[in-house]
Parts: sequence; structure tokens; C-alpha cells
Amino acid sequence: MSTKQIQFFILTIALISIFLLYQLPTSVLENKESEEEIKDVVSIERALKLLESNNPMEGVFMFREILQNEPKNTEALYYLGLLSNNTGQYSNAIERFNQLITIDSSDKRAYLQLGISNYQLGNKEAADSLFNIVRGSNDKLLIKELELFLTN
Repeated sequence: MSTKQIQFFILTIALISIFLLYQLPTSVLENKESEEEIKDVVSIERALKLLESNNPMEGVFMFREILQNEPKNTEALYYLGLLSNNTGQYSNAIERFNQLITIDSSDKRAYLQLGISNYQLGNKEAADSLFNIVRGSNDKLLIKELELFLTN
């Protein structure tokens, strides 16, 4: 190989290296958002698994952390409200489900659970109104869950 060929080869390698180095940060930044979205989903799933484990409070703390970072996370609000209902903390449940409905008024699960919370606190009129919203949704699973609650 002549000197000119070697210089051309080195110059070509240098240009390719510069191009690849220039592209690297761009591709890393583009993938950062999707990794964060995956992390959020995994966090909710992890929190649910922790709730079913020997130390459910870790799951509660994880849901609270998710809400601290993302106050409009409807899944975290739903599960914290559900936990409040299951532990008899109906006022806390009402607060969570009202927040959820403010963010997403189409979430009929929240209306059902909010109705249950109100029912347990003796607010029968409010509960009945919320139960009517669930009945009007034509969601067979939610209606079945409502009927199961009312018959027990």
C-alpha cells in the first residue's frame, strides 16, 4: 500500500468514527423516555407483587412514591384507594377515588369503589348514586362485583 492509500484509509476510519460518536448521544437520549415508561409499569407491577408478599407495606410505600413522582397516576391512586377500602380506611379511600375520578371520569372502577366507601361510612344516598353510575355503564364484571357487594 502506498502512503496515499494509508492516509485515505486512516481518514475514512476517522470520519466513520466521528460520525458514530456523533450519533451515539442522540440514540441514547431517544431511548431514555421509553425506558422511563417501562420503569413506571414495572414499578406498579412490583408494588402489586409486594402487596401479596410477606411485607405488603413495601408495596404501599412504592405506590406512594409513584404518586409522589407522578401525582396523576390513576393506577397507583386506584390501588391505594382499594387498599384503604380493604383496611377500613374509608375516608382515605374516598379521597383517593375522588382524585382518580377528577383525573379520569371514565374509570367506572373508581365509581364502584367510591360507592362502597360511602356505603361503609353510612352515606347511603351518595353510594346509591355512585352505584347507579356503575349499573349504567353496562360493564358486566363491575355490575357483578357490585351485586356481590350488595348481597353480602
